[in-house]
Amino acid sequence: MNYYSYVLYNQEYHRFYYGFCMDLKKAEQAHNEGKIDLTKDYSNWLILYHEGFPSKQEAIRRSRFYRSVAGQRYLKNILKY
Repeated sequence: MNYYSYVLYNQEYHRFYYGFCMDLKKAEQAHNEGKIDLTKDYSNWLILYHEGFPSKQEAIRRSRFYRSVAGQRYLKNILKY
């Protein structure tokens, strides 16, 4: 598995971010260091959930799914929140 789709969570502000990457540790670090525009105003992001995929296209497709109503239901079931 070369690519990941992931869900980040900021507990302080109860915010979620959905993305994809090749390296989960580097992605989490970049978000926490303010290097990603959409998350730079918040810190202390944690990877709440991730899935691995063999292709970039599949990881992108899955991260888009997380944003949908069906994706939100799926995440609620998996994460029990």
